[in-house]
Amino acid sequence: MPSFNQARFIERSIDSVFQQDYPNVELIVMDGGSTDGTLDILRHKSKKYEHLEWTSTPDRGPGDAINKALQRARGEIIGWLNSDDLYLPGAVWRAVQAFEDHPDWILCYGHGQHINAKDEVIGVYPTRRPEVGLRGFVAGCFICQPTIAFKTSMLTMIGNLDERQKTSFDYEFWLRAFAAFPDRIGFIDAIQAQSRLHEDCLTVKMRRTVAVEGVRLTHQYFGEGAIHWISTYLEEVRGEMSSDVFVEHALRLISELGPCLAAEQLRSLRASVLESV
Repeated sequence: MPSFNQARFIERSIDSVFQQDYPNVELIVMDGGSTDGTLDILRHKSKKYEHLEWTSTPDRGPGDAINKALQRARGEIIGWLNSDDLYLPGAVWRAVQAFEDHPDWILCYGHGQHINAKDEVIGVYPTRRPEVGLRGFVAGCFICQPTIAFKTSMLTMIGNLDERQKTSFDYEFWLRAFAAFPDRIGFIDAIQAQSRLHEDCLTVKMRRTVAVEGVRLTHQYFGEGAIHWISTYLEEVRGEMSSDVFVEHALRLISELGPCLAAEQLRSLRASVLESV
């Protein structure tokens, strides 16, 4: 569990781990130096939960924090839960059972929900089953990150998270896994976890970076960037800027990503921006 200044959520996240009905669970929290009361919560919870281990020290971001935790994990099956997300009851047991039933699987995932700061369900994650394969990621990320579980051996074979990705380290990890093990990805047909959307989460706070990294990763893996990452981002921010500022911002972004896009994609994006004002 990577953590940084999530005191208003982390207690519920930790409880969702240790309230699982599977007995052999350890939780490693790598905190990036929180100053908002998170450490007091961690001290309190580590007294309550014997298998909660935590460290607080500056890091280079969540990818770095997760990689550090992965090196300390002792289990044969690993998942990661952000410090504002929640496991649903039975999630760990279902993952363990899935691997027992399918010993060839190296990674599995399930359905996910979006929740808000009040724990209210606000949407269903657009999950797709593994049968869509690696090419399925061209249309977007279809794995809700906290629903995943994978065998420790996978890290030995494909390595840790790519810390160069500031927001899309999970997406890049799925791409690598699907490319390496196309026949060893499994699916749990149940709602496994809830991913929280709020003003301080990476998905919201770093929307531009999400879009840029999405285009660059699809270009890297498929030879051509997927423009829906840019289109979605621009649609989200259009109402937050004046028309002239929006056009300048959009055209600068499109130009920056030009090397990852085909000529027709560039023409389409520029025309869409100019027609929208």
